[in-house]
Amino acid sequence: MASKRNERLRELFIQEINLQLRNINGINANGILTLTGGELTKDGKVLYVFYSVLGTEDDRRRKAGILAANVREIRTALFKRLCLKIVPELVFKYDETPEQASHIESLFKKIRSENDKTDANPGS
Repeated sequence: MASKRNERLRELFIQEINLQLRNINGINANGILTLTGGELTKDGKVLYVFYSVLGTEDDRRRKAGILAANVREIRTALFKRLCLKIVPELVFKYDETPEQASHIESLFKKIRSENDKTDANPGS
């Protein structure tokens, strides 16, 4: 379990990264990028930032490239804005949870519609 300090730092970093992403030109052109969470290592040296993209597979690849190209500038901005000795290395990771949830929801809808058809035709 993460310490309260690590938890607060993680939340602060995610909030600040969100602010910095607004300054990146074209980040939400062709698909919308959303930060879905973060995970700060126990030693506080690495922050895994999870994100999702509402758009196509091409949009997703484009966003990954934009994040990779701007990770240093984002970290530098965190150093400037936050008065901390250590700002962790940032590692952006794509979060597939929203896609998986959407897929599961579509399966549930399919099951419900099949059940509705069966209920409507009890003799079949």
